[in-house]
Amino acid sequence: MQQRPRSPHTPIRWLHQLANLMAQVSRAERITSGDESLQARRLRQRMALAQRLLDPLPAPLRPTTWQETSLWTALRWGGLGLVLALWLKR
Repeated sequence: MQQRPRSPHTPIRWLHQLANLMAQVSRAERITSGDESLQARRLRQRMALAQRLLDPLPAPLRPTTWQETSLWTALRWGGLGLVLALWLKR
C-alpha cells in the first residue's frame, strides 16, 4: 500500500478556528432565553468568554498618547498586510 505524499502547503488552521467560532455564534443566535440544556449553557459560556476577549482593553492597558496609538495601529495593520501579501503570493 502506497501512501499519498504530503502537500507542500500547510493548512490555514486559524481559518478553521474562525469558521468554528462563526458557527458557534450562529448557534448562539438560535437558542432561546429559556433554554437551560447543557449545550445551551456551554454555548453561553463560550460566547461570554469570546465577548471578554474581544471587548476593548481595560483602562490601565490602553495606550495614553497618540504615538502609542499610532504605533499599535501601524503594527496591527502592518501585520495584516504582511499576512495578506504572503497569502496572495501562494
